[in-house]
Amino acid sequence: FPNPTSDNLTISLEGIDNVNISIINSQGKILLQESGKYDKDKISLSNYQSGIYFVKIITSDGSIQSRIIKL
Repeated sequence: FPNPTSDNLTISLEGIDNVNISIINSQGKILLQESGKYDKDKISLSNYQSGIYFVKIITSDGSIQSRIIKL
């Protein structure tokens, strides 16, 4: 959250040690990929152009994919 956003995306993953987070543009290109212990709660989108992006979060418990809109 928030969605839509203009600067920072907040992801709440407290207590999860093994996580893979990807931000993917609408053409399928991976723009950001982080894995391991997730110890921050914000991802800056300020360097990305306005548009639709996908956030893919894979944890040992399962997978979550969400669409975000960058203003």
